[in-house]
Amino acid sequence: MRRGLVVERDGCYFTPSAVAEAGRRVARLLETSPDGVTVAQVRDALGTTRKHALPLLAHLDATGVTRRRGDVRIGGPRLPTG
Repeated sequence: MRRGLVVERDGCYFTPSAVAEAGRRVARLLETSPDGVTVAQVRDALGTTRKHALPLLAHLDATGVTRRRGDVRIGGPRLPTG
């Protein structure tokens, strides 16, 4: 983790490339749903389980890619574009 090879969030471990890809997929979801996306929508888009989607979203929230607003996630200042 110190060398940046692994991202840990809430006991789950992800590669930095997996986190970046998750950010890009959430950005694409938000293009079609700018009012926000649910955990279930993100889970389905990532093809993962809620167990892994929640820590990924927590990391994206913490790094400014997304922001939590009630039960949905909206784009944050670091949301990937293009």
